[in-house]
Amino acid sequence: MSLFLIGLVPIILFLVLLAGLKKSAMFSAYTSLVTAIILTFIVPAWRMPVQGILASILEGFAVAWMPIGFVVIAALFAYDLSVKTGKIETVKKMLGNITTDKRAQALVLAWGFGGFIEGIAGYGTAVAIPAAIMVSLGFNPLNAALICLIANSTPTAFGTVGLPVTTMVSKLGLDKAGNFTPLFTSLLLLLLTCLIPFIIVQMANKEIEGGKNPAFGKGIVPVIIASILGYLIQPAIAITMGAELTTILSSLLAMILMIVSIKMFVKNDEGFEKAHVTGQEAFLAWLPYILMIVLIVGTSPVVAHIHEMLEPTTTKFNFALGNQAAWFKDGGDPSVTFKWLLAPAAPLFLATVIAGFIQRAKIKDMGEVLWNTTVHKIPSLTVIMGIVALSVVMKHSGMIQSIADGFVNLTGKGFPLISPFLGTIGTFVTGSDLSSNLLFGDLQHSVAEGLKPGSDMLKSLFIASNTAGATGGKMISPQNIAIAASTVGLVGQEGDMLKFTIKYSVVYAIILGILVFVGSGMIA
Repeated sequence: MSLFLIGLVPIILFLVLLAGLKKSAMFSAYTSLVTAIILTFIVPAWRMPVQGILASILEGFAVAWMPIGFVVIAALFAYDLSVKTGKIETVKKMLGNITTDKRAQALVLAWGFGGFIEGIAGYGTAVAIPAAIMVSLGFNPLNAALICLIANSTPTAFGTVGLPVTTMVSKLGLDKAGNFTPLFTSLLLLLLTCLIPFIIVQMANKEIEGGKNPAFGKGIVPVIIASILGYLIQPAIAITMGAELTTILSSLLAMILMIVSIKMFVKNDEGFEKAHVTGQEAFLAWLPYILMIVLIVGTSPVVAHIHEMLEPTTTKFNFALGNQAAWFKDGGDPSVTFKWLLAPAAPLFLATVIAGFIQRAKIKDMGEVLWNTTVHKIPSLTVIMGIVALSVVMKHSGMIQSIADGFVNLTGKGFPLISPFLGTIGTFVTGSDLSSNLLFGDLQHSVAEGLKPGSDMLKSLFIASNTAGATGGKMISPQNIAIAASTVGLVGQEGDMLKFTIKYSVVYAIILGILVFVGSGMIA
């Protein structure tokens, strides 16, 4: 039990520094990393040679850049270039042309388009862009921000081309068991996916005559059903294609179904005038995202011939140089896989560049955008390097195993009930589903091994649980709330936003805990 409590020190320190003392994420991450390293010298059970500590840090830094760093930069490069070329304004016009019904607008913009942007780029763009459009369409700024925060939940599990899931699957070697981690993640979130559109409509109804009329009248129910049906294909995408396209394709289908339903069942206000957008303008604006889908699918196992042809471009490097048995307490494989062409970064970057040329963007402009995007994200990626290095040091020293053993002894088979809450806490503190998984993923994995040794299914479920729980933390994350507040011009009202969203986040995690408990019982 003493090892369990001491092992929690680096994690608790990180949470206290970041959330309690309001220190920077970089300071919090690296202070916690240094603390973990000191503990490996002090506690005999976790003692590693200096070579093992250095190898662990280097392994963590490498994982932070491949695939995480490259995918983040490639995804945001695509968005930033669309801003530079002005094509994002065409997308905004098209979305504003759909309907005058505020409830339908909220569903299409916050739930559909927000989900799509989350799947492509993430990192706050899925809150900032829809919220800005909604305010321009006449939404109350506070209500627009709150709607986007609630909507930016379940889609984030597979945000930034599935990075929160694919990173952990690769890091923990769960890909050998098939696509069960993305499948379990999508299944855990299905019930919440069905509930959130109703909440969005209820909130958006306040924009129509102060909410005097019934929220679910005047043809909005078919639109809600359409929005749910689009996202219900997530399990099918997850099991057949993996995590990369799960949110992108499902949100795209949801938008299409919602637009069709709006045209059939929802009436526009009299005198509604659409902004003029030609077919060519629309095609060019959406071209980067069309190419992304084509290239990601084209290089995935779905197209086996191309995938197998590109597999030789994948390399592995053992950071312990074969000495893991002597250097590490856990004896784990410290090899990092570098998927130079098969990771989403290459298709994202290629799609953006091809689309840029077709859109007649100048090479100089594309270079400047890529440089600015990279420079802007260096601080965030440096934080991720620290968090990943912390998790790797704790894993290889045996610290994570000690914490997992303590959780198993304390909670036993009741651990699944609290499993999603770890993910929620992680995102609340770090602002990122990915960072939450990196912070608690090894712990979830080790607890699963303690409850049922050798069960990749249970390990996949607990990683899915952390991922799903992390999505509920997005709506209460101070970083996400700050983005929403600054976008709609309500800096200083972040506390009011948190008071509103926190009740939804708690219920969200409770529902997930029950589902994980039932699921783990079925597997066990």
